[in-house]
Amino acid sequence: MRKSTTTWILTGSAVVLVAASAVTRFTVYPALHQVPADTRSTFRYEGTATLLNPAALESGDLTKAFLADLPVTLDRRIEVRDTDGRTAVIADDAVLRGRDGTELNTSEHTWAVDRRDLTEREAPEGSTAERHEGLVIAWPLSPERRDYRFWDTGTQQAVPARYDGTETVSGREAHVYDIQATGPLTDPATAGALPAALPRQVVAALVAGRPGPAERPDEAALASLPKNVPLTYVSTTERRGWVDADTGLSLNGSLHQRVLAQTEGPDGPLTLFPVTDVDVTGTEKSVAAQADDAASAGRLLWLLGTGGPLGLLILALLLTAFTVWRARRHPTSRV
Repeated sequence: MRKSTTTWILTGSAVVLVAASAVTRFTVYPALHQVPADTRSTFRYEGTATLLNPAALESGDLTKAFLADLPVTLDRRIEVRDTDGRTAVIADDAVLRGRDGTELNTSEHTWAVDRRDLTEREAPEGSTAERHEGLVIAWPLSPERRDYRFWDTGTQQAVPARYDGTETVSGREAHVYDIQATGPLTDPATAGALPAALPRQVVAALVAGRPGPAERPDEAALASLPKNVPLTYVSTTERRGWVDADTGLSLNGSLHQRVLAQTEGPDGPLTLFPVTDVDVTGTEKSVAAQADDAASAGRLLWLLGTGGPLGLLILALLLTAFTVWRARRHPTSRV
């Protein structure tokens, strides 16, 4: 006597379903729960900016040295350029534009990050990725309610990204993180484009024309400066990020970034004038698009990580139960 062919088929099918459940959860899901190799996205911010006016500086008309409170947009583009196992090499480009589309400022960076937790990774051979520590472009794919370390490009240091509660953004649950960084400007691309010194009369004119209510150095302090004033620069960045709790996608963000020119005065560092002051937040269109992407990604990850494996396992259990029930009703088959 032997088990019937049907019983063998049912038993084998149940085993296949269990195996498929395990493969989906422990192979397919981890393979997809990482930064995709074809990632390419652009997030738009809008707000205002105060900048030095290059045309006025070049012409010597220092009465128009500043472009103050310009309406601007800031497009940040993230693109995966290469992958190597758990490492992704990512281009991080930002373009600041005026209302008429005029390009006002740009920045370009390349990072090597872990495709799952988004922290630093050793750059693959031949890559031009910059050194950094902690997070730099985005958040882990499963963000936690805790503080992280975030890389500030202006000061070239890792600073705390402090967890500040959970809010709702476009119907999605979002963890909120605050980042603040202040220190000497050490980003080589930005610092290298700024003058190391300026004539005292130019500095005095820039101080006199600086916008905003900030306190200005007095005439006595300016008069005590050397004829050629050595300059240093301070970078201050304030960020606030709303991060999707399920997928780690950034749903919204705000950025206030300033670079101030300083020199050594009689009583210590003397702040002279702003070089850049950009204050922007995510546009409604970009926030809505990110929320839609997060919803789609969340459904896929749930299907692969929970729904699919669980469904396959339930089918396997039902099939096993049916096989046992059938075997009891038809215990043997005679030759």
